[in-house]
Amino acid sequence: MTIRDLGYKPYEGARLPPSNNSWVMLRQGLARAWGSWLVKIAVFLSIFPPLIACLALGAGRYFAAQMGQAEETVDMGSSALREMFRYETWLVVSLVTLGAGAAAIAEDLTFKAFQFYFSKPVTPVQYLAGRVSAIAILIFAMTFLGGLFVVLISGVTAQPENRAEDFLLLAPMVVYALVLSVFMASASVAVSCVSPSRALTMSAWGLLFVVPHAIASIVDTIANGEFPWLYLASFTGLLGTVADALFKVEGESDLQWFHAAPILVAIAALGLFGAHERLRRAEVIK
Repeated sequence: MTIRDLGYKPYEGARLPPSNNSWVMLRQGLARAWGSWLVKIAVFLSIFPPLIACLALGAGRYFAAQMGQAEETVDMGSSALREMFRYETWLVVSLVTLGAGAAAIAEDLTFKAFQFYFSKPVTPVQYLAGRVSAIAILIFAMTFLGGLFVVLISGVTAQPENRAEDFLLLAPMVVYALVLSVFMASASVAVSCVSPSRALTMSAWGLLFVVPHAIASIVDTIANGEFPWLYLASFTGLLGTVADALFKVEGESDLQWFHAAPILVAIAALGLFGAHERLRRAEVIK
């Protein structure tokens, strides 16, 4: 009895190229990330930082104009953007990476999903790219839309001679949104590969997100701002240093973007390398 006699038929449809697997993993990653209730809360909360920043910006420029100090409002747009990203990071990005990024690989380790993924023509690189890009797209979409709103309000409320400068804040805003989304997605997904336990990986990410920054803030406060170097161990501190440089927020800190940027690149690269090695060693029955 042949296979045809058993009811099986050869596939006669169009065969998609192996590169299509990356898009399949991206779509599946986006759908699974949206299934997290923490991500849904983050989407709702993402409305408030840009709204508050715009209200503060508009009120500040209005009262400055009433007091005849309009020339002092030139830098308010960049400062509003910087503050918006600060609150977006702590209020929105933290929830997205905690609910979706820090559990991405751990969930598949728990359910032994790699036997399904890698028995298909899906490579570890395609799997990892799909997981990281899904989280990065979510973060970028929320932060970009919020930043765009702030840039538009800043340009509209600026003095006529300063409007072009305020609208040009769109460039550093896009750059920082990309840096923030790619780094946070890469780091959180990398942490998710350390254990099959979602509770453990999510707890580890939460500790890495909060504790180093809290310790650096305490030490920096005690030292009256003269010892900012512990921020080199903090994700948010490193990103904040880059943001200060992009938005030209003046500060007296010795910590500069060229100290922070190489560390961010090294953390993301090492994290992705470690995640790839973990995926390469996954047991697959073919």
